Amino acid sequence: MAQQAVVVRASEGERYGPSPLFKHGSISGAPFDFLIVDLAYGEGPPLHTHAAQHDTFYVLDGVLTVQIGDERLEMRKGDYASVPPGVPHAFDNTRKDQPLVKVLNIMTPGGLDQFFVMLKEQGGRAAFDAVAAKCGMTIVGPPLVANKDPAALRG
Repeated sequence: MAQQAVVVRASEGERYGPSPLFKHGSISGAPFDFLIVDLAYGEGPPLHTHAAQHDTFYVLDGVLTVQIGDERLEMRKGDYASVPPGVPHAFDNTRKDQPLVKVLNIMTPGGLDQFFVMLKEQGGRAAFDAVAAKCGMTIVGPPLVANKDPAALRG
């Protein structure tokens, strides 16, 4: 059986609360999740790992602060990073005076959307760590912006 191409329009996908618009594998038939993330100051996730997913970032606009392991980097338009499973990482817009940072985020294999579905179904913040664990994520440190709600995990 021949595979068919799939087109997912700009307005198509799924949004789970304030999360980005997911164009995940169950929509596209692809083995990855494709997200365009617009990050305001302090909206990034806490330091975390993924058991099975590669977390890949390509900066489309602005300056994205990324922590990979113990190293913090400032990534600018055109910069790319790919974090393999098991490696602690976090990312955020850490500049209060900066507008939204626009980032292309690809999760391979896909399935991150299930984290947001389960989080909404199981009580939000109170269920955060348990839902993260069920989805193969482990929170291993704080977010890059201090005094931020750790339940704002994206990717």
